[in-house]
Amino acid sequence: MNGHDPLGYGSAGHAQAGDALMGAAMAALADGIGVLAAIIDGPGFKDTGTITDFEWLTANHAAERLFGHPLAGRRLRADDLQDGDGAGLFACLADCVMEKQAVRRLVVAPGGARWRIAATPLDTHPLGVGLAAPTVCVSLVELGPEVPTVPESDRAHRAKAEFLAHMSHELRTPLNAVLGFSEVLLAETFGPLGSPRYRSYAADIHASGTHLLSLIDGILDLSQSETTRTEMQEEAINVADAARQALAQMGDKAAARGVDIGEDLSGDLPLLYGDARALQRMLTNLLSNAVKFTPSGGQVMLSASPMPDGGIGLMVADTGAGIAEDELTRVLEPFGSADMAVPRGATGTGIGLPVVKRLMEMHGGRLDLYSEPGAGTTAILMFPPRRSLPHAASHGIPHGVA
Repeated sequence: MNGHDPLGYGSAGHAQAGDALMGAAMAALADGIGVLAAIIDGPGFKDTGTITDFEWLTANHAAERLFGHPLAGRRLRADDLQDGDGAGLFACLADCVMEKQAVRRLVVAPGGARWRIAATPLDTHPLGVGLAAPTVCVSLVELGPEVPTVPESDRAHRAKAEFLAHMSHELRTPLNAVLGFSEVLLAETFGPLGSPRYRSYAADIHASGTHLLSLIDGILDLSQSETTRTEMQEEAINVADAARQALAQMGDKAAARGVDIGEDLSGDLPLLYGDARALQRMLTNLLSNAVKFTPSGGQVMLSASPMPDGGIGLMVADTGAGIAEDELTRVLEPFGSADMAVPRGATGTGIGLPVVKRLMEMHGGRLDLYSEPGAGTTAILMFPPRRSLPHAASHGIPHGVA
């Protein structure tokens, strides 16, 4: 036994043992590991040659799973695993051989998956008598498809909308209690209040609470319309019935302000395929604005008719204060308001019209606004033809309408 070879392997035994140990180590790794030899076309295997292919000498199971087949003995062609910038696996290996240094890249594999590649040059590999090829050890880690980055402004906008929605829900519970108890006081359910001032105070509490609830509802609608999670509950809607319901809700408010409110609803209106709650909210917002900014003795009219293109149009017109043309864009932005002479007590939050605009966009329609100071304002809801349904569709929505 050789004193310098206590295990008795000899030089050939050492090589076999080294290969076995390397193979065992590679097999145990979770990352894809392989060794490839460069196939160079040119005089000898010098730097002047051109690398045409790489041949897989060995690879562990993790690497073979990435490619979907055994790798040993296979060739890696120059046109394999190239991404749009030409910096694929082949280019990474070629750069490693030519530069004689480690190269690390992030490449896009077939199917869109991203691979992190690290290539390290090794000793030359014997291919025949007097011939040796440069070899490279490569590690492959699959990172999965690239996740699109969300712009910081979009994330901030979404966070703001979600915060407003959360706070609106939290405020509604105590506010409903305030409204409920104020109604109990006004009705004197448990006995007379005594001084008439108490009834006046209870009425003020109820009126203020109602205004605040309306404001919270507007903020909630605005925030929900700005988030991608909003889903419409679509159904066939009788537009005339929805319009009359909105008019009924505004009747007392209009009468209290001395504003005449009327309707002009076409008898041949088709059904509207949309969100009934959203339509009711839009009509209520428009009518509320019209009544609020129309002085006593003025008029508000709600009209609805089929459009020449097959769509549906609803119009709310008033004889109120009106808005200057250069301020129409501002009032359609959240919390925007116009500088105009308004009736006493008419204050706006700048939420109603932006909510209507967003809800119309969700329906694929648009809000048109026309106004002139001192001559009133006209708001028109334009629903596209694909939102119109024949009345027979009330018993079943046809496919492909939405």
